[in-house]
Amino acid sequence: MSTLSTHILDISTGKPAQGVTVRLERDGLVIATGTTNSAGRITEFMAHLPAGRYRLVADIGAWFTQTGRETIYPCAQIDFVTKEAADEHYHLPFVIAPGGWSTYRGS
Repeated sequence: MSTLSTHILDISTGKPAQGVTVRLERDGLVIATGTTNSAGRITEFMAHLPAGRYRLVADIGAWFTQTGRETIYPCAQIDFVTKEAADEHYHLPFVIAPGGWSTYRGS
C-alpha cells in the first residue's frame, strides 16, 4: 500500500496556505479529511492507500473568503491513480492563487 501527503502554497503571497480543508474521495465517497497546518501541509493524509482511483479536493474558495479575497474557484481537485502492489509515497501539492491553481507530483 502507498501513502499520501499534500501541501498548499499561495503563490500570490508567497506563503503556505494554513487552515485549508482538504478531503480525499474514492468512488464519490469522502474517505478522509484534513486541514493544512501552519506550513500549509498535511503530512500523512492517508497512512495506507490501496491501489485505485482517487480525488483530492481542497476547499480553496472558503479559504480565500476567510483571508478577505475573492476567487471564482470553490475548490481545486487532483484526480489520481495509485498502482497495484506499489509501496510508494504520493505527495500531491496544490499551488493556488485567486485567479487559478495548479499541481505537480512532488516527493
